[in-house]
Amino acid sequence: MNFIILGAGGVGSFYGARLIFSGHNVTFVARGEHLRTLQQNGLKLLHPKFSFDKKVKALALNNLSSKLLHDIDAVIITTKSTSTLSIAKELLEILKSSESIPYIISLQNGVENEKILCEFFDRKSVIGGLTRKIGAHIIEPGVIEVTGNVETIIGAIEKDEKNRAFLDKFTEIIQECDIKCEVVDDINFELWKKLIINNGVNAICALLRIKTGELMSHEKLSKIVFGLMNETAIAAKVDKVFFSSDDVSQMYELIKNFDSIKPSMLVDVEHNREIELDEICNIVIENCQLQDIDAPYTRTISTLLEFTYIENKNKV
Repeated sequence: MNFIILGAGGVGSFYGARLIFSGHNVTFVARGEHLRTLQQNGLKLLHPKFSFDKKVKALALNNLSSKLLHDIDAVIITTKSTSTLSIAKELLEILKSSESIPYIISLQNGVENEKILCEFFDRKSVIGGLTRKIGAHIIEPGVIEVTGNVETIIGAIEKDEKNRAFLDKFTEIIQECDIKCEVVDDINFELWKKLIINNGVNAICALLRIKTGELMSHEKLSKIVFGLMNETAIAAKVDKVFFSSDDVSQMYELIKNFDSIKPSMLVDVEHNREIELDEICNIVIENCQLQDIDAPYTRTISTLLEFTYIENKNKV
């Protein structure tokens, strides 16, 4: 199959490298020094069970064309959720003269990306998805470090026979890449499950500048994590997604026993990059407010991180 990886960061580069290694055609979309290094030197990726060091095809987003996209089976979006709206607009502009639209697969943080994509593209062409049990980061331009036994969950936003056949084929391909992959009927439920974990550890790790292992091994801090996760489960009710206390406890145990990693927000803070505060934390606060409920754990962590990182960054 032919793929575009739109966002050649840690996660996107990992999926792209595995797909290339399995014999598929991949074009990476990146920017800045990372893009220049990919174009000149190729991609180097390090994982405990897999390594990759090859020349790759890499472009800037504004170099994509309808002619190139015509032969693409799927565009896999792995950028930050903060850029989903602008990406959707650019893709629509590129594809407006195209007779066929590739499947668009979101493997991003947050629960709003698919809704945004569906505003611009046929709902049947939008595939929701997530990755978990992965820590993946750019350690220098062109060089990616990845840890974890990566798992993928995908599902159509609006199902039909055609996209079900594509999902079955895509799942087979990903599994052949030695990545676990599962198709689910309710991808929204799975996206909220991931947000429960993300809201539980992402912002607080960024605030305290610590890995998840140190966070979860600290008795008092881990109780805060459980509070953050519970607030996310409450927020999900606005989207008609319902979690039991056992569901939250299972996800808490999952992150407690997972390899100690730097969550994406911590890495972004360390590299002075934009963070997904709205997409991970503030959606929880807003959805709780819609139910006339406060989210004190999330509000506190989010506010402190915004004050110590975003506001201070803007003063520089």
